[in-house]
Amino acid sequence: MTVPIRSTTDLTVLDRDLRRDHDAFMSGGVPRPDVPGDVIESWGRVRAGKHRATPDAHHPGHISPDELELRRATHPLRDAVEPLQRLFAQSADDASMALGVFDADGVLLWRGGSSTILPEADRLDLVEGSRWDEDSTATTAVGLAVHHRRPTRLFGAEHYCSSLHGLFCTAVPVHDHRTGEMVAIAGLAGPALQMQPAASAFTSALAALGEHEVTLAHQRELADLRFSGRSQLAGLHGPGLLIDDDGWVAEGRGCTPPVRVAAPTDDMRQFVPGLGICVVERLGKGWLVRPAGPTGPVLAQLDLSGEPSVTVTGDGEPWRTVLTRRHAQILLLLADAGEQGLTSQRLSQLLFGDDGHSVSVRAELSRLRRVVGALVSSRPYRLAPRVELRVSPDQLDVYRAPAGRRRGERHRNPA
Repeated sequence: MTVPIRSTTDLTVLDRDLRRDHDAFMSGGVPRPDVPGDVIESWGRVRAGKHRATPDAHHPGHISPDELELRRATHPLRDAVEPLQRLFAQSADDASMALGVFDADGVLLWRGGSSTILPEADRLDLVEGSRWDEDSTATTAVGLAVHHRRPTRLFGAEHYCSSLHGLFCTAVPVHDHRTGEMVAIAGLAGPALQMQPAASAFTSALAALGEHEVTLAHQRELADLRFSGRSQLAGLHGPGLLIDDDGWVAEGRGCTPPVRVAAPTDDMRQFVPGLGICVVERLGKGWLVRPAGPTGPVLAQLDLSGEPSVTVTGDGEPWRTVLTRRHAQILLLLADAGEQGLTSQRLSQLLFGDDGHSVSVRAELSRLRRVVGALVSSRPYRLAPRVELRVSPDQLDVYRAPAGRRRGERHRNPA
């Protein structure tokens, strides 16, 4: 929430009224209802906070030069700074407006502006490495964006510190699409009485460009991973994935790859739909994911009491997935077949009464394997070694094959 500023707003009057509101609050009075609640709440937090800042105090904290360089080098926006500064320079009609790119903690990492505004920024300590969170600089647009994780604009005496009363400030979060988290804040600042209503929209455009550049940088990283890991992926005997450190999939082989899996760690085992229980292996700047295959007896409990589902235990973390009725029937047929398995032609006969549906059978098996992963092997189709399928006999009547054969309570595919 911000004080409305339109093209018809008299900025001189607004500035005067806000200064009176600020003075009233600081002397124990009550500001006008027009002052945004977020601003009043921030003033209260600052006044009651551990630093007990006074309005005439303005001393931003700073990080060390080494820490500044480290934060810049590892920041998701590091490759977007130049496009942001270029857009700002090309679009800013007001030479007295400054650009700031802050990290999620409110630390100013990069700035931009003309020779007219930067000396004033230096005077206010708006320099790279300075802290602009609420604890460091009291009520500012950046501090409120850090606190609330949403766009903010402050005008004049809405700032807590009197040294900032001559400024307007805007702040818009920049998000990383990979996590949805705020990773940066784009901000503009300039003389309050020269503020244009479009300043907030301009800041939003800068933030949107930053998010776009983060996405492009991630796509380039995935492309590099595909190029560097292609030979290792091709060398697998079965399906696999190339993923980055956050679990985003760069390339898949032998399966329909998901968009993202769990973020990997060394010696990790996880269930990946379409692959089953998988192991991960560090590969340059990414990871190679491949099915582990059952290492011990695996129990697959098939539940046919309502919507078919299978619950798998015995190899890593238990997991459950919902099946179609056709897929449940196929699992029962494969369990009946035992170690020798079934060809697509034989499955066609069992499912449809003739061998003319092999293409449909292969498509169904492909979909089934995307759901249950390494539980099912191919060439011929069968349950994987040491997988045991269980189902209650009283649930089987409606799942009889066309030939009417009844299945037993327990099916096991020996090692």
